[in-house]
Amino acid sequence: MVKMTRSKTFQAYLPSCHRTYSCIHCRAHLANHDELISKSFQGSQGRAYLFNSVVNVGCGPAEERVLLTGLHAVADIYCENCKTTLGWKYHP
Repeated sequence: MVKMTRSKTFQAYLPSCHRTYSCIHCRAHLANHDELISKSFQGSQGRAYLFNSVVNVGCGPAEERVLLTGLHAVADIYCENCKTTLGWKYHP
């Protein structure tokens, strides 16, 4: 369910009955707990989570990066509301 309102600039609100992950700076909803696939990833700045799907995020340009598992095409993702960089996603 997506709820739209004029009081906030978030594009999507996730149902309040579920545990949600949100932006640490502006609290925009990002994902339901049910979308969490793994907490076993390691990013350059610490622990990273892998989600099946997210909302309220934008995507930067894809680029090749050397990760722990080799060379991958990835793109940075950021909060659509406050523009905070949240991490990256694999790019096909």
